Amino acid sequence: MSDLKASSRRILAAYRGQKADRIPMISPISWHPMRDIDAEKPGSWRADAGFIEVARLVQQHCDPQPPYSPVPMPKVFSTAVSYQRFLEANDEFIEHRPVEQVTDIRSRETTILHTPKGDLTYVLERDKDIETWWDVVKPIGCPEDVEKMLSVPYHFQPPAAGQFDAFRKYRAESGPDCIGGGWLNSMVAMLCGMISFQLLLEWVLAEPTLVKLLADEWLRRTGEKVKYMQEQGVGPFWHFNGVERASPPMMGPRQWETLVTPYDGEIMRQIKARDPEAIIHVHCHGRVGTLLDSFLAMGVNSTDPVEPPNQGDIEFAAAKAKVAGRMTLYGNMEFVDMERCTPAEIEQKVRSAIEEGGKEHTILFPSATPHERASAKFLANAKAYITAGLKYGKL
Repeated sequence: MSDLKASSRRILAAYRGQKADRIPMISPISWHPMRDIDAEKPGSWRADAGFIEVARLVQQHCDPQPPYSPVPMPKVFSTAVSYQRFLEANDEFIEHRPVEQVTDIRSRETTILHTPKGDLTYVLERDKDIETWWDVVKPIGCPEDVEKMLSVPYHFQPPAAGQFDAFRKYRAESGPDCIGGGWLNSMVAMLCGMISFQLLLEWVLAEPTLVKLLADEWLRRTGEKVKYMQEQGVGPFWHFNGVERASPPMMGPRQWETLVTPYDGEIMRQIKARDPEAIIHVHCHGRVGTLLDSFLAMGVNSTDPVEPPNQGDIEFAAAKAKVAGRMTLYGNMEFVDMERCTPAEIEQKVRSAIEEGGKEHTILFPSATPHERASAKFLANAKAYITAGLKYGKL
């Protein structure tokens, strides 16, 4: 497994613009550097010799992405359904139906939110050996469903303060090099979890009051939970996920200023008001070049994956020049390149990202990792990515 203390020093040095042994490097495959593949002996495609070989390299050389903690974090946000699809409704109102087997490889999971004004249903399907799922039915499909969602009585049921003792101990022992903290969904990720994207785009223009009702409640409930987490010592890292749903070309600048700045931005402001040393990270695909000024204004300290054209809109060197040391950038190895390029080409792309972008405030990062069995070509390129990161990332 990776040396957590060394990785933590390496990562925090990148954020501080200081020197370490090399720039940090995030795993190019869906295997965490703090796991031990030889001890765990996972099944399915993770038992393939090629995957095991790369996983060992990940464990030896890659760094865990913040916020990572070796101790478990108590549940604060609802785990009943992902992306806050039921707006953090209390578990007592949620029913999980038995899993259905749709085909030999596909299963279906149905979750019901019982509300005073009628039930809301969320349905997803999964395929065997694929690490993602497909939404089949979203909870909200009409204005009446918004009324149902908001009619559910809500009260925050925090875990006992003592359940955070292990994290507080880890953070204290780590001192200034702690990379632990909290994970948050973007408000827009919540909307997209509840509502089909096409319908959401219609409502942003035609039903802004409905969207605002849900957004304001997200802000209230999320703010309350984040405040409690900070009171229990959670931090310093805060990872915001899913905001790319509002980034160009998915939405325009007006929607960004309506749906992101007053919501995610307000939670960020509250976090920093309580802890000026907090580190805020935003995961955001799309045309991030158009958003860097907004990120800086909101107090964002880092973002990933900073994609070049055609997936994104800005080369890594240009993004580094634009933020001028005020943010740490993760990037910028594209998933499509890992599937299509040769190992020699991957080496050159890694070298270019590091040398043209500069080594300060840089973390080598792939835009995505495979959700299923990786091709032999991808695994060869994953090895090239790690080897090149070690070769060109020395400080």
